Amino acid sequence: NNLETKIRLGRAMIQLKQFDKAKKIFKEVLAVDPINAVALKNYEVAKAKKIDVKHENGINSNHLLKEPGTTVEIVANINCKGITGRDFTIGECLKFKIKKKNIDVYKCRKDKEILVSVLEEKEIVSRLNKAAEIHAEVSGYVVRAADKSLTMIIKSSVPIFRGEKQDIRPYIKKGLDDIDLEDEEAEEEEEIVEE
Repeated sequence: NNLETKIRLGRAMIQLKQFDKAKKIFKEVLAVDPINAVALKNYEVAKAKKIDVKHENGINSNHLLKEPGTTVEIVANINCKGITGRDFTIGECLKFKIKKKNIDVYKCRKDKEILVSVLEEKEIVSRLNKAAEIHAEVSGYVVRAADKSLTMIIKSSVPIFRGEKQDIRPYIKKGLDDIDLEDEEAEEEEEIVEE
């Protein structure tokens, strides 16, 4: 009978477009707490059979994952007048027009594309030109944006970027550090016993 849990379950049903189940869940919540504002609002959303756009951000977290060789994170200046970091959302898709000496970065707004930045970093430009030559898919996504600074991740369907060297897989490094410490302690104990 936990109301918060039922509200979360109801929200999940709305996101899954199972509006009848969601309405039933919110009715149960409202039977116990008739003035629950969250339940009232969500009941209306379920009744209207629409997904609340404010809560469905559509961000695919896979777009923001760094993969060695196929992704690179860069910071660019926003050159467009009237556009600041506030106009971007995390995970928003960016379009690129690859030219020989630079890369134009576009923000999609309704029916038009707005040029927001020009990338001139030689290594990035040359690597994206190579990707264009071999017809690789290149996409960009906003990671962070503030004032006139835009941090984006550029992904390619084939490895074109230099992969960052990893001396050891990060997820097992902690375990190995613990083992090394245990071995050192055991050796110290053996030395003390021998003396």
